[in-house]
Amino acid sequence: MELVYNFNNDEKTLEIEKKEYLSPKEINIYPKEGDSIYINDGSYVYINQLIKESPNGIKTYATISGDVTYQDGVIKITNDNTDSEFVSESKNDDVSILSKEEILNACKELGIDYENKSIYDKLVNNYNLIVVNAMDVEPYQFNNNYKFEENSKDLIKTIDLLSKRFNINAHLLLNKYDDNNVNKVNDLLKEYPDINFKVVEETYPYTINKIVANRLFPEKKYENILFLDTFALYKIFRALRDGLPAASRYITVIDEENNKFYVIDVKYGTSLGEVIKELLNIDLSNKDVYLNNFMRKVKCPNVDNVIISDNIKTVFIYNSSDEIVSKCIKCGKCVDICPLGINPLEKNLDPNCIRCGLCNYVCPANINLIGKEKE
Repeated sequence: MELVYNFNNDEKTLEIEKKEYLSPKEINIYPKEGDSIYINDGSYVYINQLIKESPNGIKTYATISGDVTYQDGVIKITNDNTDSEFVSESKNDDVSILSKEEILNACKELGIDYENKSIYDKLVNNYNLIVVNAMDVEPYQFNNNYKFEENSKDLIKTIDLLSKRFNINAHLLLNKYDDNNVNKVNDLLKEYPDINFKVVEETYPYTINKIVANRLFPEKKYENILFLDTFALYKIFRALRDGLPAASRYITVIDEENNKFYVIDVKYGTSLGEVIKELLNIDLSNKDVYLNNFMRKVKCPNVDNVIISDNIKTVFIYNSSDEIVSKCIKCGKCVDICPLGINPLEKNLDPNCIRCGLCNYVCPANINLIGKEKE
């Protein structure tokens, strides 16, 4: 895919390479206190087999088949590469005929989550607006872009279904640079005239839901808007059509030294270090790795300990450098760039801060303004 991408007045034509890593050597699952565990040490599991369930109903499933080791609080599944899997009996060739109750039951049964909260719990709340924010959350992140392009018809059908069954208006947001999806959506929406479609001019920080709510829907309270991203919408669609959980997600990996941009389909539970070393053959010695947002300037100390989940979206790999932190020179750049108009120089982080990292990004003194290092 080729995109003409603009961030911070820096326009680039990016060549993004699509890859997949769907047969990891192993996956790791980390139970938390209160989780219900449904496997034992030494047992064998199949793809789509339920592994654990959290107290709020969010469920974790095996994404590979193989033998289980459950020791020291870690569930490890070693891949036997047979792709043996459980097949759901709850399949629907046409999701558009499903009732509100059937939608809720499918989401509740699978315990699918969005932003670490149960989608079922979100759907049963009395929202008065659905906003599908199909834009990627951070700069130089293209996961939603790819997922939406591959599944646009099914995703739009799901938006229309949710709007009709829950009797609330639906909006779909895309970036202007995403010409492939914008043109496709405009064509598809001829069949779904009730979906409101908006092409957003700015690429950032309009991708952050609180900013979207404040600027595009000021008449609505933020807590009354049901925000979904592309992957949450896809999880709902897969639950309705197949009765199965999603087994993988896209992550973006950026190799600065070689000016390479990758979007990779990766199984949940895979070690990020394994993906980088085995698939991309990148030597991480003398490299700095940042997760999700390079502007926050928070380095990842050990990628081998990072497991692919919905919280891992983007990986930035830079040549190592020692940034020298100096005292604040009172230039005011951080205040000027803050999208919420708050003062990042205050000793205590403002509770309204969205942690976008723009203040860190422009600070000439390299101060971590959203961290704990402020004096």
